Amino acid sequence: MKHLIIILTFLLFGCTSNKSLTDIEKEKINTELDYIGKIDQKYAGIPFEDLIKKYGNEKAWKIFEEKRDSVGLDNQQRIKKLYLKYGYLGFKEVGKENSVKFWLPIQHADKDVKFQKKMLKELWKQIRINNANRSDYALLEDRVAINTNQKQRFGSQVTYNEVGQAIPKNGLLDSVNIDKLRAEYGLPSFKDYYNWMTTNHFEMNKEILLKKGITEPKLYK
Repeated sequence: MKHLIIILTFLLFGCTSNKSLTDIEKEKINTELDYIGKIDQKYAGIPFEDLIKKYGNEKAWKIFEEKRDSVGLDNQQRIKKLYLKYGYLGFKEVGKENSVKFWLPIQHADKDVKFQKKMLKELWKQIRINNANRSDYALLEDRVAINTNQKQRFGSQVTYNEVGQAIPKNGLLDSVNIDKLRAEYGLPSFKDYYNWMTTNHFEMNKEILLKKGITEPKLYK
């Protein structure tokens, strides 16, 4: 009986992945997540204008991507340390905004798919207790699918065809029910999302596309 009580106690407390945080711990964690979020977004887009002016487009992209890889690796190490110490940091631990900052480096950890897969399983546990965004789970699942050369469920990861129109990278598992599935996970409709991505791509690559005779975004009807 004594051994049974010990085992049950271990199961009860050992299955808890998130520990209670003190106010001091929350403050330190949120400061760290603020840094992670800002530096991630700083290098999430295209090279800075002054970088392009100084080095030209090709070299600027190379420098920018090298810096982005370095920032991404550093952020992933920071997230791993936080996870090992506190478990997955969701709504209840750090609030909705900072939970996204915790998720971002996981989403961008394309060179560490093993880590992404591990966090995908953990994120699903958090979804089931309403402690994380369902949309974050959908985006990470698609990212893992792409990084393992599989088709996507949600179509969040795009590439572009010869006329600059956004298309699902690697294709979709179920194109018929895609909008129903996207809605269940808090994502905009396929058409709205892909037209938005197509328009952005056109504006960012307008000069190149105009030379090809493409004068406007090729939108889904």
